[in-house]
Amino acid sequence: MVDRRLFIITSLLITIGIVFSYSLSSYIVLHFDYNPYHFLIRQSIFGFVAIVIMWSLAQLDPEIWLHRIGLTLFLGGLAAMVAMPFLPASLVSEVGGASRWIKLFGFSLAPVEFFKVGFVYFLAWSFSRKLGHQSNMSLFREFQRFAPYAFVFILVMFLIAIIQKDLGQVVVLAMTLLFMLFLAGSSFRFFLVL
Repeated sequence: MVDRRLFIITSLLITIGIVFSYSLSSYIVLHFDYNPYHFLIRQSIFGFVAIVIMWSLAQLDPEIWLHRIGLTLFLGGLAAMVAMPFLPASLVSEVGGASRWIKLFGFSLAPVEFFKVGFVYFLAWSFSRKLGHQSNMSLFREFQRFAPYAFVFILVMFLIAIIQKDLGQVVVLAMTLLFMLFLAGSSFRFFLVL
């Protein structure tokens, strides 16, 4: 079930990223007096774990597991972003007034990163069931079909941009939504009005 070519290319990209992170982190190593190989070792561990997780997920039957994992990432990421302002300071890293990271077992995790993967899954799953442009569909009907996604996006925009103070993630999610709407078959006039 594993696409070996895709797996090798992705593993190569991860390896190249590790090499680049080593070469780009020299200033921080000098500034904080870290071991010269601190970031190389750290990113190598994360890269190895990522490759193992990627390989393990590729072994699963997508008919059974993909929906469960995708919706768990979407709903779990959303719940974690909602919970961020209410978590104690011992669990949340705050940088520049923004609380975007949860500290667990010595690691900092950004719930929005898990949410982004779940968001793509949710849109793909939902669009495949509900969208697709019919040539006789009115523009009003197209906007009616878009309304639930707009509501979810506005909720997420509020959570990320206002509470977490991260406009960059909002832009990434907005572009993802628009691109996936385009691929789902929304009409050109819909995008012109939007």
